Amino acid sequence: MNKKTNNNELLAGTCLLLSIAKSDDKFEKSEIEIIKDIISDFFNCDLSILDETISIAIKKLHESTDLYEFSKVLNHSFSYQDKVDFISCTFEVAFADGTMHHLEEHFIKKIANILNVEHSDLINSKKNIQKFL
Repeated sequence: MNKKTNNNELLAGTCLLLSIAKSDDKFEKSEIEIIKDIISDFFNCDLSILDETISIAIKKLHESTDLYEFSKVLNHSFSYQDKVDFISCTFEVAFADGTMHHLEEHFIKKIANILNVEHSDLINSKKNIQKFL
């Protein structure tokens, strides 16, 4: 994503990435580091706000009841290619600890569905990330 991201997109994307990391009940340092890299690069955000953004996102995620509230923010503002690229980022987080848990994959599929990402693009994103592992 090349454009400057607004705070709602940044927070929503961070919440979704954290939801993937936490879905297998193992919240590992490698996942946090990948999330920091992603939000810095993908959302073009300043490095000085990474820790604060993650802290706020963890709180918001804890208060939320589902992924829809975060996904809809991205669905309305992302282009289709941004959505596919974001799904690739979710797979990066899922594989950060070496393996993808079935609950991580389930959450990614839910997010992709809300973002209206075609199944073939979901599968291609997963395969492309697996090539780099």
